[in-house]
Amino acid sequence: MANILRMDFYRAVRSKSLWILLGSLVVLGIVAMGSLNYMLSPEFLETMQNAGNVASGSGFRFGVTTPGGDQIDMNEISQSIAQAQYTVSGLTPMALVGNIFMNGGGLACLFVVFIAIFFAAEFENGFSKNVFTASPSRTVFLVARVVETVLLAVVFTLVTVGATLAGAAVFGIEMQAASAGDMALWFALVVLVLSGMGMLTALFVWLTRKMAAGIAIGIVVGSGLVVALVEAVLSLFPSVADLGDFTLYGCMRSLGYGIGVDGGLSSVHIAAVCLVFLVGYAVLSLLILKKKDI
Repeated sequence: MANILRMDFYRAVRSKSLWILLGSLVVLGIVAMGSLNYMLSPEFLETMQNAGNVASGSGFRFGVTTPGGDQIDMNEISQSIAQAQYTVSGLTPMALVGNIFMNGGGLACLFVVFIAIFFAAEFENGFSKNVFTASPSRTVFLVARVVETVLLAVVFTLVTVGATLAGAAVFGIEMQAASAGDMALWFALVVLVLSGMGMLTALFVWLTRKMAAGIAIGIVVGSGLVVALVEAVLSLFPSVADLGDFTLYGCMRSLGYGIGVDGGLSSVHIAAVCLVFLVGYAVLSLLILKKKDI
């Protein structure tokens, strides 16, 4: 297995897609912090307030029309921005990263795209034949892929957190302090969620041998589209409305607000759900690998 891991990480380091996706996370983190810094600045709030005063003095009502047809004037918008500024200043580092990259599944989507590209490439370029020549055991192959998925999840999470917090430091965005223990626990849980989503993506890659299929199912799961549809249906049945909390996206969404937040899922709950999905997808993957020729 050590030889498989060594060969795969050599492939990963030489893969352009890895550096493009990691670079995208860095750029998104810095741009998001720069935009947030401007929106939190007194100058931005003053600009919005001045625009509202000018509009009021001219006799015109200047504002925003919502999809429902309601009018929100500039003064109300300014008050909302002031409230948002107060709220953001009280976010922990975990919640700050989560609001940008997890609520909506941005980090998960970029991660599963790379997993699909990386695992599908070995079938397209014939690399898998070399792997099974050196080590014909499907179990060893799968264990190596699980280890790689977890380690790649660590890399993607580390880059995302590092870029976001570095951007926050550069632009002087203040955050609420969080203990090193809470940060480490949150980081580990994020890695678990990403690993579960990565194994689901790998499962479809091994089932279909198609990169596009793996990318498609990974993005659908990572973005929460399936969970949103299921929760919409479950909302009609209050007794089972909380089943969305037992999904990987439900856990990711909760981690988007940090850990220990009122109304959020407990760390034990998230860890248990993620491990069940991770092990379950790994077992299904082993069955597929044993039945399909390479």
